[in-house]
Amino acid sequence: MTTKHGPKAFTQILADLANEKYPPRKQDLRALSDLNAKQVAAFVEAWPKISVARRLTIMNELGQLAEETFDLDIRAVARAALNDPDGEVRASAIRNLWEDEGVDLIDILMTVLNRDPAPEARAAAATALGQYVYLGQMEELDPALARKVEDTLLSIYAGADTPDIRRRALESIGFADRPDVAAAIDQAYESGDEQLRVSALFAMGRSLDQEKWGAMVLNDLTHLSPRIRFEAARAAGELSLADSIPALGQLIRDVDPEVREISIWALGEIGGDDARELLQNLLEDADDDGLAEIIDDALANVEVMDGIADFSLLGLDDDDEDDARARNARLN
Repeated sequence: MTTKHGPKAFTQILADLANEKYPPRKQDLRALSDLNAKQVAAFVEAWPKISVARRLTIMNELGQLAEETFDLDIRAVARAALNDPDGEVRASAIRNLWEDEGVDLIDILMTVLNRDPAPEARAAAATALGQYVYLGQMEELDPALARKVEDTLLSIYAGADTPDIRRRALESIGFADRPDVAAAIDQAYESGDEQLRVSALFAMGRSLDQEKWGAMVLNDLTHLSPRIRFEAARAAGELSLADSIPALGQLIRDVDPEVREISIWALGEIGGDDARELLQNLLEDADDDGLAEIIDDALANVEVMDGIADFSLLGLDDDDEDDARARNARLN
């Protein structure tokens, strides 16, 4: 970063970020990307001197900026904030580690999940551990370590923690191909609790087990609750349920805008001529630029998914096709 007097010193950037008279500036937040060891030390020294409210604002806005700007690397800053005395700040720091797949984080996150006094930090840890369950399923993590993460999450779901934390644990464990995980998803779905049913649908989508969960997902596409319709539509997309296309064709004009948007996304995930036609017709009727952009993205993804199907016809085996779909769903 430069000013009319030359490059701004990192210590000045930290001072400006701490100044509550002004909102954090994007250029100062950007300066927290890809820190070297000296800068990390300066950040660690300055961070506790900033007010709790301002620390939370910085961490939240930094995460939003990182999602919008793919070249930012905020892992060092997020790791440095894991020991923040405030639970909400710790939770935000954990959420900002969504691109950090460091194996050393596993024990840290499991300690937070089991011992942190702040429920929001425990919930964030439960969600963050899901990426390691996924890596285990992709055979990119030591099987014993993956099993340890899975068992921890299953224990949390079956335990007496808050409903929100138990739900996040169930959602994260959804990636795992295990009978006891399937039983937990089924139990949550049949529990009579709407929030648990929502999380069960989320986990069903992550499982990629169309044969086991397809009928339940299809059934909930017409549920009275918009939250359940939303998660059913998402699961239909992740499971590539071609049978769901007619129902999704109705949901892309649902009264709930979030249901409409996720249904458009789901059609893009499923792909095929029928999904393409529905999206093209919807695009012709769209009178909102934001909606048109969402439809365009879905149509582009139809081409991606159809390409995966073409590879399958050329000899890509079922496991490779599932891996390709899983990676594509994870990116979305």
